[in-house]
Amino acid sequence: MEVKAWVILTLTALSIHGSCGQEPTETIETTENVEETVTSTTMVTTSKEVDIASTINEFGYKLLVRIMQQRTNDNVVISPSGVVGLIAMALLGSVGKTYNEIAETLGFSQDILKNRRNHEQFGALLQALNTNVSSKTLYADAMFVDEHTPLREIYRKYLNDVYRGDVLNTDFKQSEEARLFINEWVRNHTEGNIEKFLVHPLPTSTKVVLLSALYFKGQWEQPFVPEYTMKIPFNTTKNEVMADLMLNFGHFRYSFSRKHSLHILALPYNDSETTMYALKPRFPKRLSILELMESLDYKEIDEIISGMSKKKCVIRFPKMAMRNSIKLEDTLKAMGMRTMFTPGLANFALMVNSNLVANRTEEEIITDIDQGRIQTKGVSDMINGLPNPGLHIDSIVHDVKMTIDEYGTEAVAATSAILARSAEQFYADSPFYMFIRNERTKLVTFSAVIFDPTVTIA
Repeated sequence: MEVKAWVILTLTALSIHGSCGQEPTETIETTENVEETVTSTTMVTTSKEVDIASTINEFGYKLLVRIMQQRTNDNVVISPSGVVGLIAMALLGSVGKTYNEIAETLGFSQDILKNRRNHEQFGALLQALNTNVSSKTLYADAMFVDEHTPLREIYRKYLNDVYRGDVLNTDFKQSEEARLFINEWVRNHTEGNIEKFLVHPLPTSTKVVLLSALYFKGQWEQPFVPEYTMKIPFNTTKNEVMADLMLNFGHFRYSFSRKHSLHILALPYNDSETTMYALKPRFPKRLSILELMESLDYKEIDEIISGMSKKKCVIRFPKMAMRNSIKLEDTLKAMGMRTMFTPGLANFALMVNSNLVANRTEEEIITDIDQGRIQTKGVSDMINGLPNPGLHIDSIVHDVKMTIDEYGTEAVAATSAILARSAEQFYADSPFYMFIRNERTKLVTFSAVIFDPTVTIA
C-alpha cells in the first residue's frame, strides 16, 4: 500500500515592483534528515493535541465533502493533514480579514496568541508522523521565496521551529531553474518517491511558494489473498464496471450503525499505529455515499469508530492505482477563505516585511507578540496596522497518488468456519469512503471517496 501527496500554494505579488530596493533574505541551510525528526512510537498524545487533530480532521472531512459536491461522481483523493499543514503556514503570516477567514474556516482560534499554541501542537503532530519502521511515513514542508522578497526573519524562524520548514531563496524569473530546484527538493525529501512534481514552470511573477509533501507506504497486518483477486462487478452511480476486487477474511474491527445506515471496517497496517477505515452505506440503492457523508461529520464517525469491535468478516476490496490532481482555490473560497485569493485585499503582513510603524520597527512589535509581552486585547489592532506587502495567493494545487494492493504473498490460513453465514460481509463493490489515520497522533493523513476504482486519473 503506497500513497503519496503533495500540495503547492503560490503567492503572487499584486505589483511586481512592490519590493524594489529590499535586501534578499538569507537562505537557511537545513541539515536535519528525516530520521532526526522521528518521534518515538511511545509518544503520548496530549488531550490538547487530540483536540487540534480532531479540528484538522473535521476540516479535512468538510473539504472532501465539498469537493464531492463540486465534482459529482468523480473519485477524490486528498491528504487532509498535508492541505492543513500548508494553509497553516499561510495563516501564520496573515493578518486582518485574511487571518480571520482562514482561522475560522480551519476551526482554529481567532485569538492570535492562542493560535500560536495550536501551531505548536499541530507542528509536533506532523513531525510525529515521520516514521521509518515496518511502514514509512514522511512529511516535509518548505517555503521558496523570491530572492528580492524580504521575508520576515521572525516568521522564517518560527516556521522552521514549529513546522521544520526549509526556507530557500529562489529566482522565479529564471522559471525553468526554479522548477528544477523545487522538484529536486521534493525528490530529496521523499526519498525519490515523488518525481517531477512541477511539470510546468511557475509564473515569473511568483514571489513565494509554500509546499508540503506527505508520503506513506505500509503493509497490511493481515494481507489479502493474491490468488483470489478477481474481476467482480462494481456498481458505479452510472453503470456497472468490472473491477479487480481482492479477498480477505478473518477477525477485523467492524461496526454497523442502524442510526446512520452504514457499516465500517478497519484494516490495520503492520506498524501497530496506522489504520485504514472504509465506510459505505449499508443499502447503497437507498442512500448514496454523498447523501450519507452530507449527513455526518468527522466527530460522529470518530464516535462510531470508538464503538467498533472485532467480528468475523469476509472482505472484498478494490485493487487500485490512481492519481488525483485538484486545484483547491474555488473549494476553499466556497468554504470561507476568499480574501487570501483577492489582489489588494489579501494581507500577509506577518510574512513579508514592508516598512516602519511609527517609531518602532515592525519586527519589534512582532517580537513582543511572539514573546507574550503584549496582551491579547491589543494584538489585533497592532498587527492589522502593519503595511500590506501586496501579496495574494494565486493557486493551491493538490496532487495525490495512491496504490492499494494485496501487499503480501503469504497464504493466509483459511478455515471453513470463517466463511460461515455468521460472518459480516464488507464488499466495497459500490461507491465508498475510506481514510488512513495515524492512531498515535489521531491525524487523518489521507482520505478518499471512490466512485469507480477502474479510473486511474481523476
